[in-house]
Amino acid sequence: MDTTQTTTLENSASDQDMRPRARTLSWMASMSVAAGEIRAAEGYLLELLAWCAFAERDGSEEATNADGGF
Repeated sequence: MDTTQTTTLENSASDQDMRPRARTLSWMASMSVAAGEIRAAEGYLLELLAWCAFAERDGSEEATNADGGF
């Protein structure tokens, strides 16, 4: 397999591995913008940014839900 195919497979795998929490926060921010609730959207996006910057990346369920499931 050449490097182009390998990169494509890795990208598609990482796209499908998107954590449910990140997906939910992104969706909530989008819905808030659509409803005209910009402050709420900012809150969701800040939480998503913090999750991306500081969350554990080992894939364990404990690490992704360390904040008590909020």
